[in-house]
Amino acid sequence: MPVPTLNAIVSALRFFFTHTLDRPDLARRLVRLAYPRTLPIVLSRDEVTRLLNATTCLKHQAALSVAYGAGLRVAEVSVLKVADIDSLRMLIRVEPARADSTVTPCSGRTCLSSCGSGGGSVESRASCSVTAGCSRASIR
Repeated sequence: MPVPTLNAIVSALRFFFTHTLDRPDLARRLVRLAYPRTLPIVLSRDEVTRLLNATTCLKHQAALSVAYGAGLRVAEVSVLKVADIDSLRMLIRVEPARADSTVTPCSGRTCLSSCGSGGGSVESRASCSVTAGCSRASIR
């Protein structure tokens, strides 16, 4: 059985013994298991540059830049619209990819710089959609 599952069971039993049975002495004997947590793989600057330069379309490069910079899932990037980008507050409103997800904002110039929504008029940014057809004119 995985360690996180066992820790959840221990927490449930602690609650049961402490609050339901009013026997905190039994709950003290339950211990949580420690497990090593691994760090996520982070690409170097050179690897990110090679990844972004491997694309032939500016739209795909913008999608990859936003996805990697904001840590988005593919489904979240595919439904991203220009209206979801707030360049004044440096935030990206992310629609949940799953029904049980919460909305998580992204901030930072790296997220906004690829799409060009950091400057220019609203009309020029309105055609910058990740789901739009691939052409340089649709980004600018």
